[in-house]
Amino acid sequence: MTTRKQLTLHLDDTTARALDHEAKLRGLTLSRAANDALKRVLIHDRADAIADTIKARLDRLDQRDLARGRDMAILRETLLAFVRIWFTYAGPLEREDDDDQAEALFDAFLDEVARGVRG
Repeated sequence: MTTRKQLTLHLDDTTARALDHEAKLRGLTLSRAANDALKRVLIHDRADAIADTIKARLDRLDQRDLARGRDMAILRETLLAFVRIWFTYAGPLEREDDDDQAEALFDAFLDEVARGVRG
């Protein structure tokens, strides 16, 4: 069973007429019409506003995520192109020391990347 609290409200003439009109239009008592109007404004509209705010924020996050995905794809392709060029201009590997020379070239490449990141 719902509990009710009795309140005394002092409304301006415009609000009182609007509430009276709403009650007559819906076939309600003034008390019920006032309760419904306040519930609609204070509870339901607030929940809708919160849901709209959350939806807008999620949409912005989704757009940011898509932009980051595009940026990461561009960075990956740029890095791959740079690595290809780096190994192309680093010169051919000698056959007997392929593994050691490839590792040395890759370490030099990583050192260059680290220097660039450090600024």
